[in-house]
Amino acid sequence: MKALHILHSEAAFGWGGQEIRIIQETRLLLERGHSVSIVCQPGSPIAERCQTITHPHFKFFTVAMPRPVSPGAFAGLYRLIKKSKPDILHTHSSIDSWLVSFIGRLLDIPIVRSRHVSIPVKNIFPNNWLYSNFPERILTSGESIRNHLIQLNGVTAEQVVSISPGVDMRRFDPGVSGDKIRSELGLEPDQPLIGKIGVIRGWKGHVYFLQAVPLVLERFPDARFIIVGAGPGYEEIKEKSRAPELKGSVTVMGHREDIPEIVSAMNILVLASFAGEGTPQVIPQAFAMKTPVVASRGGGIPELFRERECGVLTDIKSGKSLAEGIVRYCRILNGQRNLLKTLMTIAGKN
Repeated sequence: MKALHILHSEAAFGWGGQEIRIIQETRLLLERGHSVSIVCQPGSPIAERCQTITHPHFKFFTVAMPRPVSPGAFAGLYRLIKKSKPDILHTHSSIDSWLVSFIGRLLDIPIVRSRHVSIPVKNIFPNNWLYSNFPERILTSGESIRNHLIQLNGVTAEQVVSISPGVDMRRFDPGVSGDKIRSELGLEPDQPLIGKIGVIRGWKGHVYFLQAVPLVLERFPDARFIIVGAGPGYEEIKEKSRAPELKGSVTVMGHREDIPEIVSAMNILVLASFAGEGTPQVIPQAFAMKTPVVASRGGGIPELFRERECGVLTDIKSGKSLAEGIVRYCRILNGQRNLLKTLMTIAGKN
């Protein structure tokens, strides 16, 4: 297979599943002998991560992309792309897709567009035109997003391919220890730890996660809860986590890089999103590490589940429903511990 040069563009300033996926796939493409370039916003989190990739076939560039129509950004990207001579342009967000798509057409370079979130695209000009007229292929992170996009005027079913995010099994391994995290939190060996990982923004449902906490504490008063991540809603959620009814059981840990260790430390991982999600990476990561998942039916989340096999699905925007799912797993964990203690007692007598 011919080695390709793929140039990714990302105009977003956030750090979440979308940006993580770009970096993860960049590393994998480099391992397979391809060349990869990334162009992103100056000072963005993804620009910081690009500096950690030291590979002879990787380059990254920063270009300010303030708006979809920006002559300065267009000129800078045009010069960069013409000089880099990539085989494929892969765009990821709205602003960079508008800018890079026109450049790809002018330079006759094939374009791939990714759609990572399930927020609906309005089926009006020029939105539908951007999807139908420029990309050779549109990649979605789930079937629900794919099904939405093929309803846009001019977009064909053959043009859109759903590819869920993968998991780096070298990092997310069931053998990874969570002991250090549990020690950091001061937990007893049998104390339940329930956590939520992800960017803290409105539609991620952190408010409903916090609503579930007092209901779980009624049944399991020694349970502890963690929120891992940063984002625009960080300060608000940190303040809400101090509410008296939560009884000091919630720790807001902020952004962390040791996610495999944190997932290993958890007894239950919770996802409470009610919109926007494609197929979030944290769920297959938890599955890979054999950590039970309680998740709402938001966006493309249900695609990842086989009820009762992989986890529990709950109603969106419902702290009560989340609590019921968490309690269900806490009871299972309790039963397993009691059985183990009984077997150990019997073994000791024999």
